[in-house]
Amino acid sequence: MNYKYNVSCSETLSKNWTPTAIDCYNLGCRCSKCNLYKIYFSKSANKCKMKETVIELVRKIGAPEPEEETLFYTH
Repeated sequence: MNYKYNVSCSETLSKNWTPTAIDCYNLGCRCSKCNLYKIYFSKSANKCKMKETVIELVRKIGAPEPEEETLFYTH
């Protein structure tokens, strides 16, 4: 498969869905809708790598299960 992005995330990040990765996935990897991006990256020279991580997670283990998507939001 040809990917638009150079997927080079760490092995640790690309093994399991984390709450941040699930948030990014649920937002469609749109940084403009991400609060973490707005806080940490919008005015920084550093680039968020979460989109590349999400692409790698989907490629390696598939999309997050619906239970994973809501597991972190129950109070």
